[in-house]
Amino acid sequence: MILNSVFSGIMARIQNNRAQEEQRKALKILDSEEKALDELFRSSYYSDYLQRADSQNIINSAKDMFMNNSNNLRSRATITGATDEWVATNQNLNNQALSSIYSTLAAQGVNWKDNVMNNYLNGKANINGRRYASFLGNSNIYQNSGLNYLSNIGQDLSGWDNRMSNLVMSGISKKLKF
Repeated sequence: MILNSVFSGIMARIQNNRAQEEQRKALKILDSEEKALDELFRSSYYSDYLQRADSQNIINSAKDMFMNNSNNLRSRATITGATDEWVATNQNLNNQALSSIYSTLAAQGVNWKDNVMNNYLNGKANINGRRYASFLGNSNIYQNSGLNYLSNIGQDLSGWDNRMSNLVMSGISKKLKF
């Protein structure tokens, strides 16, 4: 009975040590994930949206189109005898269209940064939730192993008490000759 209590205590300590080691491993993985998430956030959020390949493709395509359009305008002006004001007005329209493209890309950049921020916050919340669950799980293991250990001691003491009571009662019975 005492050996059972000692053995239960040793097993509870071994389980607690294993649980602590597994929690350290889990927290190390979460720290690594959090570091990668932080790096991804910094590289994405603080980058220039207009320097992204998709934005640059739109800008370069628009510039090429407007450059070709301007060249065509000059050629037509030469052939048709249009005035310099007519060419300047059409080039101004091209410039306004290009400016509109930049404005649209800037607005998309703001939305993109908002999405990057939301994804980052969701990722952080996920990591923190998993970290909390790890702490909670570990505390439950400690609590359960401690309760099991105490329960085993209580059972052993109860068994010891019953045996002692039986010995005392048998001794009394013999003296009273029952």
